[in-house]
Amino acid sequence: MKPVRWIAVFNKDLRSELHTRHGLTTLALFVVTTVALLAYSTAEEPLTKPITAALIWILMFFTAMSGLARSFMNEEERATALYLRLSAPTGSIYWGKLAGNVLYSLVSNLALLLLLLLLMPLIQIGSWSLLLLVVVLGSFGLASVVTITSAIVAKAGTRSALLPVLSFPLLLPLVMPGIQATLAALAGLAIQDAWGDVAVMVSHTGIVTVVSWLVFGILWED
Repeated sequence: MKPVRWIAVFNKDLRSELHTRHGLTTLALFVVTTVALLAYSTAEEPLTKPITAALIWILMFFTAMSGLARSFMNEEERATALYLRLSAPTGSIYWGKLAGNVLYSLVSNLALLLLLLLLMPLIQIGSWSLLLLVVVLGSFGLASVVTITSAIVAKAGTRSALLPVLSFPLLLPLVMPGIQATLAALAGLAIQDAWGDVAVMVSHTGIVTVVSWLVFGILWED
């Protein structure tokens, strides 16, 4: 894998998104609308910590489904997939797309968390360091899974419906410890107290990333 090639793929996707702003606009509208409706519906009623932890991950999941899948789907919709296959090795394509999705996921989830806390000030964070660590790891994990699943469903006619169905089973080993670690952060526990859940999230992300890299060539060239 040549480093320059995957950086070129990453830069291409970044410039394309900044030029069209289609994905950014859609994502921003989804995040603002969802959080505003939640804030309005809960009014001044405080949410319990388990509900808050689950709510954060539900929002992160659907944010990933609405935004991260565009990288491969755009190639098929614009009929540029063949050109990409001819211009870059499969490994470079995978790492470039993954890097773009990681950046997209990090920015969107951090913005989502900030907006959630601004509009719902009754949510109390006990450990900011643990919460930020969980959101960052969750962003990496979501990007890793959605990158490979979006590559699988990109050519399907019903890809919008297939993506959540295919992604959800792969994301369960990430989401379940993620919710537990988020709950620990809300309760004010230290990172050491949630290390088991954090380790599961890191392991899951690493395994999915490596396996996806190994099988991506078969999926992309098929």
